[in-house]
Amino acid sequence: MITEVLIISEVVSAVLALVLVYLFLKAYRLRRSVFLLGLPFGFSFLAASYIFLGLSLQYGSNQGVSDAFLWLRLFTQSFGFAFIAFSYFFSSRAQRTAKYFFAAISLASFGSVLLLFGILVVSPPIFELSSVGFVDEVFRIANLLFLGYIVYFLIRRLESFPNSVSELMSAPIAFLVLWIAQFCSLIWGIDGSLTAFAAAHVARIISLILFIRIYYLTERASHETK
Repeated sequence: MITEVLIISEVVSAVLALVLVYLFLKAYRLRRSVFLLGLPFGFSFLAASYIFLGLSLQYGSNQGVSDAFLWLRLFTQSFGFAFIAFSYFFSSRAQRTAKYFFAAISLASFGSVLLLFGILVVSPPIFELSSVGFVDEVFRIANLLFLGYIVYFLIRRLESFPNSVSELMSAPIAFLVLWIAQFCSLIWGIDGSLTAFAAAHVARIISLILFIRIYYLTERASHETK
């Protein structure tokens, strides 16, 4: 029963993330902002990570297949968070074209994830990758750093808008809830707390719903100013 609930949670998370991908692409078509292209790509990798985790749970009786999906989930989730974080980082730089923008954030995102793998490979025992459970904890710490930077970036940007509208104020809150979800997952991985485990799944779904709400708040505000 618990496994079925968890699989449903992953399916719901994947669907919400894919809705966000669609909405961000729609926003890009309307505004033609290169920065807006980074968000749907990042959330598409997050959606893939939720699907991979659901498949890992589905094939839990087959350890080899389950672990393979867990490895895919680790990479896609961290790459997704890194992609979003570097999208924000490079948005404050003078990116002239979408081609160079994606080259920069793709290389930075892939390089950061590859660096994590490299650190794990050269750490004792040398050239022997740790278990997927331990690697998962390391990658969650990296995810917390990526999300922490995003929250910091958005809060700093709010300082430039003294009379910030609600959609701008909601963005760092949504990412903060997603940070809490990752933190709860880390706690669960360390001490097996069922409370932290449940909180991680609930917080993740809440954060995705908040992102969808932010989109519609932004759309409504843009229509009111016309």
